[in-house]
Amino acid sequence: MKKYILSFLVATLLMSGSVFADGYIATYSMKVSNPQAFAKEMDNLMASDWGKTFPADMSFVHYAFNGYDDATHGVIVNYANEEDMANGTSLFYQPAFGEFLGKTAAYTENVEQSLHAKILTGGNPAPEMNNVYTIYRMKVKNPKAYAKAYSAVAKAQEESGNLQGGYGLRAQIAGNNSYYTHYAFTGASNLQSALEGGSALNSSDSFKKFSKKVAGNRELVQTSMIVVLKAYSK
Repeated sequence: MKKYILSFLVATLLMSGSVFADGYIATYSMKVSNPQAFAKEMDNLMASDWGKTFPADMSFVHYAFNGYDDATHGVIVNYANEEDMANGTSLFYQPAFGEFLGKTAAYTENVEQSLHAKILTGGNPAPEMNNVYTIYRMKVKNPKAYAKAYSAVAKAQEESGNLQGGYGLRAQIAGNNSYYTHYAFTGASNLQSALEGGSALNSSDSFKKFSKKVAGNRELVQTSMIVVLKAYSK
């Protein structure tokens, strides 16, 4: 029943014909003073029986540019549905994960833990085309109108060849501290391609139209760029 209620609520935010994406993204941002040690412990965890049973794809990322946010790194979990999200989260309470936390506690400081619903997803999902992500965090007053405008500009950019990797729109549903309500992202194979794609986007006619449509509806509060250091497929 919860799944049908959530699907109905999210569907009301979208225009007819938009791509609705089931699933959730859990983001755990942190300040890590010893990235090499953390990466080694992540590898050990995901190679263990605990990691082999984890029901979602997981990525360890570095915030290359993150403004005044204290987070230097993050772990991003991509759940396909409610069942996987519930099962995956329950694994965080098992002894194996507790041991991982104990080993990394000396050089890790938690910054944010958030759960996001997938609203729109598109583009090329190939891992080699999504090594770098540009993240746009924002406050949105009218989600339905914004999703419609976002869908239009994203499709226009995809058709023009300006989007190398994936793209999407997410809505924050847990962990909100009034900082942002949604985030959008675009993927690229490397930093150069990410910057070139951003320049092409900002100078395009479709983006100019998009900016006019969302004026007064969207407040962009932060733009960051993250680099995928290691991806763990389920």
